[in-house]
Amino acid sequence: MNITITKSVSNGILIAPYQLNIWLGCFILITGNISTIGNIIIFSSRLFRNRACTIYLLTEAFVLIFFFNFVLLTRTLQKGFQIPLLNRYDVICRLRYFASQYTNLLAINLFIFASLDRLLSTHRSPAFRKWSGQINLAYKLVLVCMIIWLLISCHRLIFYSALTGQCIAQQGFYAIFDNYFEAIVSGFCPPIIILILSYLLMQSVRSTIQRQTVLVNTVHNRSAPNLTFLRKTDKQLTRMLLWQTFVAIPAFLPYAGELIYTNITQYWSKSDQWIAWEDTCTEIIRLLSYTFFSTRFYVTLMSSDGIREKILNIFGMKNRINPINEP
Repeated sequence: MNITITKSVSNGILIAPYQLNIWLGCFILITGNISTIGNIIIFSSRLFRNRACTIYLLTEAFVLIFFFNFVLLTRTLQKGFQIPLLNRYDVICRLRYFASQYTNLLAINLFIFASLDRLLSTHRSPAFRKWSGQINLAYKLVLVCMIIWLLISCHRLIFYSALTGQCIAQQGFYAIFDNYFEAIVSGFCPPIIILILSYLLMQSVRSTIQRQTVLVNTVHNRSAPNLTFLRKTDKQLTRMLLWQTFVAIPAFLPYAGELIYTNITQYWSKSDQWIAWEDTCTEIIRLLSYTFFSTRFYVTLMSSDGIREKILNIFGMKNRINPINEP
């Protein structure tokens, strides 16, 4: 963040990046923790336990606890409250930038695994369906995923440093490589993969509905209840995927664009006013990149009547909200 103050730049623009990190950063930190704790409570309950999909989502939730309370918290303290943790302590600098990439990629990968498991479970081919719901396979994939992303991200423990008084990547080729790698892997790839899996999952569910419709017409409505359930599921799934896509695009794509723009324009001559606006836009984009994970619980609640009902059951609230009239 450029902190050069000139008379040509208004104070409002200069302090905007700090205020954004304080207020928006704290808001995302609080809502993200609530969302993550909500997911942990739901997916560790008896209603959802012992499912392959749940293993991915529960592991993701624990990863996000660290993501919010170390990666985002240190960002808020450093860039909002001006507590120079990263610039002062080399160990925190290295760990923070390593954790930023590692936890982000790991959480995205686990979410993709969960979506892929649901896709396989609705596939028309038994050869594909047999790969869904395998708990032992889920544990193995989680472990492999953790190891692979650890190996891929560990370079930041070596090439990031605060020895110069500023926590930055090693200048030259590595800094350019790291920026483009993050832009592609953390920016462009996630929304593209999410869109593809969402489309395939919707198509798979609708294909199942069509097959059930034919079966209903053949066996005289014996499968009608199942068909009604599938149609309700399709409606809720469509709503949830639309919301997830709506959140994913502004969370990931602008972040990738900002990283590439920074690389391309880093040596350009810019006015103080332009730099100030750049700093403000950069902070908005980088803070919004946390929203995909901080809104997961709320998207699920808004999208699924079944999930809301099960949450009420988990907390024992259903009977209190809808009391049973006893004779």
